[in-house]
Amino acid sequence: MKSIACISRAICCLPLILVTTSTILFAQETNRQNITAEKRTEPKTAEAAPTAAVLYPFHPMNEWVGQRFIFLPGPKSSANSAYEDFSGKVTRKQYQGRIAKVISVSDFGGRMHLEFEMEDTQDRIRARTLPDKHIIMGMALIDDIDQARSQWAGKSLWYKHMMLSTYDEQIDVTNQIPIKRYSRVKVIDVVPGWDEEKPVRFLLETADGKRGFLDLNLSGTNVLDATRHLNRFDQGFMTEDPRQLHKWPAQTWTLIEQSKIVVGMTADQVKMSWGEPEKVTRTAAGENWVYPTGTLTFKNGALIGMKN
Repeated sequence: MKSIACISRAICCLPLILVTTSTILFAQETNRQNITAEKRTEPKTAEAAPTAAVLYPFHPMNEWVGQRFIFLPGPKSSANSAYEDFSGKVTRKQYQGRIAKVISVSDFGGRMHLEFEMEDTQDRIRARTLPDKHIIMGMALIDDIDQARSQWAGKSLWYKHMMLSTYDEQIDVTNQIPIKRYSRVKVIDVVPGWDEEKPVRFLLETADGKRGFLDLNLSGTNVLDATRHLNRFDQGFMTEDPRQLHKWPAQTWTLIEQSKIVVGMTADQVKMSWGEPEKVTRTAAGENWVYPTGTLTFKNGALIGMKN
């Protein structure tokens, strides 16, 4: 690999939340229901796991009848806010952590009307979407959370980002702390997140004892079409140690951990450092990979230059 100045790229990390103390981190768990009605199964090994499409199938809204959804919690400051798509005053303080089953779905000229039955009281409540926006804000599909817990609780994953955010519930403040990119993390549990765009929260512990969580979108159910490709599992984690998969030199891994690239890197090494390009074009001279920060040029599978 040629020795030249490193080209740094700004990382667009997912909005993560980490609690500064274990007491605060797991306070959410004491307030939530036992989401799974049946007995929890043992987590499956990564080797035996079915594909993500099988584990987390997408459910369009017109097929929601019979599906169970949970009202997502939020930060302390949001307790008095309302779930805006519901008729009447349906507040987080009253409904967060509760589960409802979809009884009916009707399409009124692109605006969907839904009826839910509360699992704990059998009360029925109604919601409707914005025109041609087939989501109900503040809700998550129970199956995604249950399946992720069954598959990953107690397992290890390798974290793709460089920062974890922190949340201190006592003072209702978020912050960020650094974490070594592609470091191993243990999944402590999987619980509901705060946002329907990334509704599944992985509670994590690093090797040095830091605890936090990453919010993800697994099946894309109840996520806007335009953002359904964001916050996916493979954008946040790897299921195997990348250093065992790729026996690259230590200096190469140091660059990747810092999201840097140098001329001479292979295509795989650039992807590990910068992620997938937005666009790839092929010319007689080689390939051009387009990123938000510039265009990279490859020849014979090696990086030969960059244009801003």
